[in-house]
Amino acid sequence: MRKIVIAAAVRTPIGNYGGAFKDIPAYTLCGQVLNETIQRAEIKPDQVDEVIMGQSYQNGESVNIARMGLLYAGWPVEVPGITLDRRCCSGLDAIAIGSMMIHAGNAEVVVAGGVESMSRTEFYIPGEFIKWGTGGRVDEKWGFMPRGHGSLSMWGMPFFDRIQRARVMSQPIERFGELNSMMSWAEAAAAKEGITREAADAWSIRSHKKACEAIDSGKFAEEILKVSVPGKKGAVHLIDTDEPPRRNSSIEKLAKLKAIYPDGVCTAGNSSTENDGAAAVVLMSAEKSRQLGVAPIAEFVSSAVAASDPTLTYPAVPKSVEKALERADMTIDEIDLIEIQEAFAVQVLADAKLMKIDPKDMDEKVNVNGSGISLGHPIGATGTMRMVTLLHELRRTGAKYGLETICGGGGQGIAAVIRRAE
Repeated sequence: MRKIVIAAAVRTPIGNYGGAFKDIPAYTLCGQVLNETIQRAEIKPDQVDEVIMGQSYQNGESVNIARMGLLYAGWPVEVPGITLDRRCCSGLDAIAIGSMMIHAGNAEVVVAGGVESMSRTEFYIPGEFIKWGTGGRVDEKWGFMPRGHGSLSMWGMPFFDRIQRARVMSQPIERFGELNSMMSWAEAAAAKEGITREAADAWSIRSHKKACEAIDSGKFAEEILKVSVPGKKGAVHLIDTDEPPRRNSSIEKLAKLKAIYPDGVCTAGNSSTENDGAAAVVLMSAEKSRQLGVAPIAEFVSSAVAASDPTLTYPAVPKSVEKALERADMTIDEIDLIEIQEAFAVQVLADAKLMKIDPKDMDEKVNVNGSGISLGHPIGATGTMRMVTLLHELRRTGAKYGLETICGGGGQGIAAVIRRAE
């Protein structure tokens, strides 16, 4: 089997919902990380066989963002791009699928990643509510507009927030009932696995503390691409730091927050946030890296996806980890650094319990630089974001093996094992 290596990895800072990147189109963030990652790998755009990007909230302003992003970046029109959606798993899945393409001999060099602008996610009217008599004329700008398109009367039509509606519609209501938020299955995890509010709040505080320490020590500086954001009166602001971590978090403050559901455990303080950002890695075969004289930073050892009841979701994480470790012929004890994406603190603690991670390892190995609760969760980008940080942490510490795993809406999980290049 061909060995797959990662030649470069970069991410933007993570922006708050309605924060620094609220006026930046997602394809702009995408194009910037595409250019930066190939520059770091010291390759040219025309050497890339495929671009694969994860995005969970595509909209009419940037369809197939992989292709849109590479064209915005000025790459040759001959470079193809494809966008995928496995919800929160998407950014890591893009890397896994890129690896599979190289394994299969369908590509030699793939740029894979994820992008999300939750700040710019659409509000929309479902197509079945369109008044079919609209349209049917030739417009000076748009040309022929078939019936069913054009100006719509708003009367009697539902108007959806795509972010909220996607959480409801990640599983058919007819079969599973209406899951009105991801938090509902997080509460199920807390009840089923015995995770307390106190434990969830303590993990949340740890996440913010670790993220702030990483920022203050300059750990993230190497992995972050600084992004220029236009300001008022022609001013330009350079964004080089993640916005979400809260320095003033404390157990006392978290304890005062009201649980979202009656008698629940999850609060706004021990859950992830909605965010903006992009990240990418360069994948290639080991043979190609030698041919190009590119020094790899890691080997992509194995990956796996799994699925579970979407009203629970969290069991898909340990299932995917078990499969990925089996394919790598390894055990969890052999992993030096572990990234368990923090959709919710209770989910991380429940998954760690099912993965049988030693309590000592929870502090020393798991999410050592924070995760979704502190750094945020730009859904389609998160899997690549966490991978970029994991790759750089392996190099910083000299640790050998890393594991990343994420749960996703609709009851899915994904995991990947990487090995630092010697």
